[in-house]
Amino acid sequence: MLMSAFDPKRTFGSAPDEPNRMNPHLVRLISDYQQGVRHAIELLEKSGVPRPATNTEWVGLDIAHVGKLEGGCSYRKHGYGCEVDLPGGKVDFDFGENGEIDGFDAWRLFGFAGQRLANYGFSNEAELRASFDDAVSAGSLVYSGYLLYYTA
Repeated sequence: MLMSAFDPKRTFGSAPDEPNRMNPHLVRLISDYQQGVRHAIELLEKSGVPRPATNTEWVGLDIAHVGKLEGGCSYRKHGYGCEVDLPGGKVDFDFGENGEIDGFDAWRLFGFAGQRLANYGFSNEAELRASFDDAVSAGSLVYSGYLLYYTA
């Protein structure tokens, strides 16, 4: 049985009967990005910012749009998401419709990789986007219907 692309309990690459068809460099970048988002969420929660149940709940959350989190990291609240300046670099994410935190798009992955893009095996943004598009075409990434993609 395949798990839904929007199942919050699923793990990365959790379609058990299908081999992971993604470029391994993209797999590593997505995994690192999602780990960065989880770390940002932990910092937000430790700093008293509640995790929203939906993306619209986040929009209505009454917190400062710019501030400092526990440990000194800065954040910037925007639309359905947040940008957090972690010690290893910035991570920008949006909450999914049901508060999911594992969604992404090529732009967010590129921004997260930043100057480390070559460390992930991509020589430029176009190469990353081509790999991302290939993964979408192969069904390894599933579009949510609004901005974000999830692993299948």
